[in-house]
Amino acid sequence: MTSPLPRRLAVLSDPHGNLEALTSVLADMDGQGADAAVCLGDAIGYGPEPEAVVELLRARRMPMILGNHEHGIADHAQLCRFNPQARAALERTACLLRPDTVAFLANLPHFLTLFGARFVHGCPPDRVNTYLFGIKDQALAALFGRFPEDLCFVGHTHELALVTFDGATARRGDLPEVTRLAPGLRHIVNVGAVGQPRDGDNRAKYVLWEPEARTVTVRRVAYDIQKTVDRIKEVGLPQVYADRLW
Repeated sequence: MTSPLPRRLAVLSDPHGNLEALTSVLADMDGQGADAAVCLGDAIGYGPEPEAVVELLRARRMPMILGNHEHGIADHAQLCRFNPQARAALERTACLLRPDTVAFLANLPHFLTLFGARFVHGCPPDRVNTYLFGIKDQALAALFGRFPEDLCFVGHTHELALVTFDGATARRGDLPEVTRLAPGLRHIVNVGAVGQPRDGDNRAKYVLWEPEARTVTVRRVAYDIQKTVDRIKEVGLPQVYADRLW
């Protein structure tokens, strides 16, 4: 049986153990009337409350995708992909998670297809570690040949971005506050980060997709940054991940 098309779907990524940011985003989603949601991975890493963040997402029955930080927790061979600071944060994060939570994260899918769209952490079709901004301009068009959907949502970069493909040429640019997805074009939407934005705006970010209206709207949500900063220090995570929140 096919699931009914949501009126308004929230797409969020990279909560990164930041419970304050995630709680504020969920409240905003509810206030905006989102009737479904998807998390694009990296629920853990960098932030002080990984267990509580995963619990909250699971309590919401929110579909989740494997991020590179979940991959690093699940497979220690993946730790070589992280710089020393990120590796230290992930090793500390592992101590803050229950074994059954680690097992749950290890079994997350590399991508999902829902409501005619594709959802992946890094880059389509199913890349966990590849950054969208790392794809060279001349390779962008070929990227659309690797998945069939007209719309794909990605996270991982902690930035907002839009790639549009007209069947011949792919163009990248900023993601406007409201984007109308024109018929006949295909898109990759980079949804920003909830837990640790890196776009010069310290508010948590996520997007609302309205399939019938064919719009994607950026939401920017303020939260209690100082509380997260204090908790990062308390649990012994690298100071850099507290500093970056400001």
